[in-house]
Amino acid sequence: MNTAQASAIVSPIIDFATKTAKPKSPRRVSRRPDHPDAGLIEHCIEYASQTKAAEVCYLIDPTDSEFAAFADDLSRSRANRAMRQALELAPVTMDGLRAKAAVVVHCIDEWGGELTDMHRQFLASLAEDVIRFQRVSTSLHQNDVPVQVEA
Repeated sequence: MNTAQASAIVSPIIDFATKTAKPKSPRRVSRRPDHPDAGLIEHCIEYASQTKAAEVCYLIDPTDSEFAAFADDLSRSRANRAMRQALELAPVTMDGLRAKAAVVVHCIDEWGGELTDMHRQFLASLAEDVIRFQRVSTSLHQNDVPVQVEA
């Protein structure tokens, strides 16, 4: 093997000290969006995110669930905290109402026949919110106040 062939096989050495340009990171939101239901939406997203994280742990763990069980407990604890916080906030916009409904759609399979008291409270809260929004909508309609709904 000649020197040209040998140098072609050897990987080039990267001098990390000379690399100054950082790769572009994905778009980051520096602050919370200004939305009347920001807290509620964030808690609903956190709940869904943590329940999915709990599921994925078992797909990754090669040790017969020894690590996944710990991560699952942690994720479910965070999910429950997010749901409790969401329960404390009533939606004031259709976005907030849709976020609560989306949690139910997302988790209906996960909950299955095992509804905890917190899950029952969340479902009852969503039903109460829908009734409240419908009453407001009906009263606005009866007063002939035009309402714009965005799709």
